[in-house]
Amino acid sequence: MLITVVILLVVGISLYEYLSSKSWQQITSVERNEVVFEDRNHEYGAYQIRTNYSRNLILVMAGVILFIGTTFGIYKLIMNLPQEKPQEVPLDLSSFAMDAPLEEEIIEPLEPEIPPMEKTIQFLPPVVTDDEVDTPPAIQSDLEDTKVSDKTNENETDPFAKVDPTPPKPKEEPIKKQEEVIYDIVDEPADPPGGMAALKKYLAENIKYPQTAVEMGLEGKCYLQFVVSENGYISNVKVKKGVTDCPECDEEAKRVVRGMPKWTPGKINGKAVNSTFSLPVSFKLN
Repeated sequence: MLITVVILLVVGISLYEYLSSKSWQQITSVERNEVVFEDRNHEYGAYQIRTNYSRNLILVMAGVILFIGTTFGIYKLIMNLPQEKPQEVPLDLSSFAMDAPLEEEIIEPLEPEIPPMEKTIQFLPPVVTDDEVDTPPAIQSDLEDTKVSDKTNENETDPFAKVDPTPPKPKEEPIKKQEEVIYDIVDEPADPPGGMAALKKYLAENIKYPQTAVEMGLEGKCYLQFVVSENGYISNVKVKKGVTDCPECDEEAKRVVRGMPKWTPGKINGKAVNSTFSLPVSFKLN
């Protein structure tokens, strides 16, 4: 495609130069040269150049076109020559052979040996008394392979014999979490910051009418119910009755209500409590 454009461009320029050279205004015009060089030396170099200009121009352009065409033809010929496909060498898998894993000797863990309890004889400092002694003191033969201690231990094999077990800890009863009471009726209902007028302004500025509802021309009211905690925070936002055929409107109303700032909580006997609040949110196209 590029070669064709170049050739056409060269031919166009050549024709333009050739045709324009015949115009009286051009110095290469044959008629003009005959008039200018009349009764003058026609062997003068300027006359020869002007006279042969058109012929030389055609020869040059023909040579350029021939050169471009020949180059392009050689290029296409070389590209169409059959190419030898490289012969695939079979993969030698012998170099990837792996020795079979040696079986590891499994060494069984030894059971820990519990050292025997040393035999001891209780030794008490001598005390002078008039009472009859029931337990005679240990003699020399009893002290063989025995250590002196503050108590007597005759068991040499069981280290856990005559040991009082640790008394079990009493079960702790799980602490029952006191359920939060939510009141539907209170003495002083919860109040939004700035009053109901500020609440309507907040809803009007923050609610974004869903595009689906705009395209379908849907309007209506979404009735929400939520909890105002004793600290004034909004939670448990639910849709009691939504806009007909527009769940997107219900979700948008819930989103805006969840983002409201802290309210003044409802009160019973002057004490702040958790209370429910119902709020209708209108969706109306202007």
